Amino acid sequence: MKVIFALLTAVLVILTSMVGWLYFSQWDAGKSVSKQEPPLRHIQLVTQNSNEHFWSMFKDGALEAGEELNLYVEFVDVPTKNPDTIAETAEQAIYASVDGLALQAADTERTALVLEEASKAGIPVITYENDIFPISDVPTVGSNGYDAGYSLGQMAAEACQGKATVAVLLESTAAGAKTTYKNLKLQGIMDALSGYQKISVEETYSISADSFEVEKLSNSILTERPEIDLILCAGETSTPGVAQVLVDANRVGEIRVVGYGAMPQTLDYIERGVIYGTVCPDAFEIGSSTVHQLNNLLEGEQISNSLNTGMYTVTAGNLEEFREKTTRQLS
Repeated sequence: MKVIFALLTAVLVILTSMVGWLYFSQWDAGKSVSKQEPPLRHIQLVTQNSNEHFWSMFKDGALEAGEELNLYVEFVDVPTKNPDTIAETAEQAIYASVDGLALQAADTERTALVLEEASKAGIPVITYENDIFPISDVPTVGSNGYDAGYSLGQMAAEACQGKATVAVLLESTAAGAKTTYKNLKLQGIMDALSGYQKISVEETYSISADSFEVEKLSNSILTERPEIDLILCAGETSTPGVAQVLVDANRVGEIRVVGYGAMPQTLDYIERGVIYGTVCPDAFEIGSSTVHQLNNLLEGEQISNSLNTGMYTVTAGNLEEFREKTTRQLS
């Protein structure tokens, strides 16, 4: 009889524990659901439909900031950095009455008109990565083009130990964009190299990010400009393209490459010794700061007219450290 009573008591204890566990599990779940409040605001970021590493990191940073601030962050990709397309996309955002808007200006005239419309609608706007087409009295977030160029020049001097004949490849801005603004990257490059008497910049090329054009120009340099022994790429897309041409032509080691951006292919070429190093903006921080600055405006706070997010310089010596850092940002 005692054995039966003990068994019944044990069963009762087990059942009581199970009921209690279910009750508290449901209570905890209810608490979790209750924390999921609707977003406070809807902000829209006009971005590029591109496979560049910059955009994936930028979006991750913006999304993390949006989650932190309880904002709905919407990305609207445009196919190219075209002034008309960006302006039309921004106008649609204004008509949709979003709470805030951020874009990368592709010109000054159309962008200024869009900003005027946004101001009339009471929608705050900021720009990011925008020192090629600065818009006065509009806050901007991002890296500084001159600093990027200066870092590229310093890295080039390091790569060639102060002696080289250089070709500079600049990725062109959108066709039809009206601006007389000097290319800050090129100015920074030239200033950084001006102190080296044995470094000569022989040619500066302006090319589109199209892979075929990059390949064509790179092959042309190899065959028609044999004196060139260092190629400095100031664009993210062109950098791995130039490196691949050197690999295909079996010219690795003969011509040094300094690049821009942090596409996975670029980092792999640094690891293999095809590219000496690269300079790249902190895209994750740019995305995060863009959302934070826009939210500050919406909160009625005064913000800086220009927030500089800094640059990375990556060579074989700190490549793994850089990879680990960017992996942590994404986790």
